[in-house]
Amino acid sequence: MLRALVLGTALLLASAGSALAQLQKVNCQTQGEPFYLHQNSKVTHESVMDENGCRYSYISAQSDGRPRVFEKAVIAQAPKKGQLSQPGEFSFFYKPGNGFKGKDTFAVYICGTTMHGSGCSRITYNVTVR
Repeated sequence: MLRALVLGTALLLASAGSALAQLQKVNCQTQGEPFYLHQNSKVTHESVMDENGCRYSYISAQSDGRPRVFEKAVIAQAPKKGQLSQPGEFSFFYKPGNGFKGKDTFAVYICGTTMHGSGCSRITYNVTVR
């Protein structure tokens, strides 16, 4: 019984280790200035990723706890060297073209309301695929 429990635990840990290794293979780092819906901001974010691409998701609460509600998200400018899809109402996924390494650009509009007012922001992503 104890041997079966130890073996089961080892298999579970091996599976967890394999899943963790798969998660670590995805390389996507994005940074940039915050955007403000009520100011109709135009900001640029920089993304560095591998051939697996990158997911961009927007949540409806600011980190400081003030309410922010997204109402619409659309692709404003499609990339030229990859595909940009919208798998969720407020999420996007960029997948570089097969074998592509280098720079690409795309933009999205995010519209919504904050305690300061409503508006739309344009977020441009400068992508580097390594």
